[in-house]
Parts: sequence; C-alpha cells; structure tokens
Amino acid sequence: MLVWGTVVALLLSLAAVGPLRDISPSWLQTGAELMGVISLFALVCFVESSSSNPDRGNPAS
Repeated sequence: MLVWGTVVALLLSLAAVGPLRDISPSWLQTGAELMGVISLFALVCFVESSSSNPDRGNPAS
C-alpha cells in the first residue's frame, strides 16, 4: 500500500512540475519538486530492500 501511495505521489508531483507548470502556483511547484525527490528516493529504497541478493547477509571482508 505504501509503495502505491509513493507511486501516486511521484506521478502527481511530475504532473505539477511538468505539463501543469503554467497553471500551478509557485508554492505548489516547490512542494511538488520536494515530493518528487522524496518519493523517488523511497521507491529506490523499496526496490533495494526487496531485492534477493544472496550476499546481503555477508559483509565484505
């Protein structure tokens, strides 16, 4: 559920920064840019935590 919410937040922020830039107020653009960065970071963390890396439990010597 959290992943889908993050995807929706990323898509909405991309819409506010991209094609809807002309009609959105400046405070919304700033918030959308921040939300885009945070949601992209969260999605990368979700992907990294769900990967099945066999060496994950063995730290490098």
